[in-house]
Amino acid sequence: MKTLILAGGISILLVGIVIIGGCSSNQPGINAGEQLQQEGSEIDQLFGVSEQDESQQQNPDEDEVLRLLGITKQKSEESTVQEAPKTDDQLRNEINDLEKRLAEKNSEITQLRSDIAKKDERINTLESDYPKQPETIISGRGYTSSGNFREDYQNALSEYYNRNYKVAIQSFEELLARNATSSLSDNCRYWIGECYYGMGNFNQAIIEFHKIFQFSNSNKMDDAQLKLGICHWRLGDHNRARQEFERLLSDYPDSEYVEKARQFLSRL
Repeated sequence: MKTLILAGGISILLVGIVIIGGCSSNQPGINAGEQLQQEGSEIDQLFGVSEQDESQQQNPDEDEVLRLLGITKQKSEESTVQEAPKTDDQLRNEINDLEKRLAEKNSEITQLRSDIAKKDERINTLESDYPKQPETIISGRGYTSSGNFREDYQNALSEYYNRNYKVAIQSFEELLARNATSSLSDNCRYWIGECYYGMGNFNQAIIEFHKIFQFSNSNKMDDAQLKLGICHWRLGDHNRARQEFERLLSDYPDSEYVEKARQFLSRL
């Protein structure tokens, strides 16, 4: 009797399961895909996986592209960080640094200008009593030839002292063309050099001063030697200037310009 009752209960249970299953499969709003998605969501919740975690995972295709380019994920993230725009404080610090460097450069330029001015002042001091005054200075108002060599020489010299350098050069050149063997010919050549020096044409002045040594008995050799050193100094060629001043000391030891040459040498 008990056996029959147990078998009947099992049969009723099986029939109930079949009926419930059939009803579930026939529900209109739920299909197999939705069932799987729902079950997947439940599984994710059980394992603590959220949609945000999935979005943060790297795409396998993107990883492969980065690998082929030799870029790791870490490097790519660092590059992104480096390209971030600079803050106002960073830009302000860079501007302050540039302004500081500009001020330092301006200070250096000012110092260089000061040094140049001091050197020019020393040269002017050393030249204060140079060149020698001629025996006679005629106050001229323009060169006119008188036919007398010595008188015309004095007129040309007056033009030099009046700083009419171009007129003086023309006058001295005309005197040399008239008489290249006069006792004043070497003086004419020397003052032509002084005219170019006064005009700031130191290279041409050097050429003219060298011509003085073509006159074997010239009394202007030590003058020209000193001016050669000064011209090279003016041009910034201190090595050549030193050579010229030392040559004056060795070749003209009795010259009145020995002390002046030593003063220049002490500043080279």
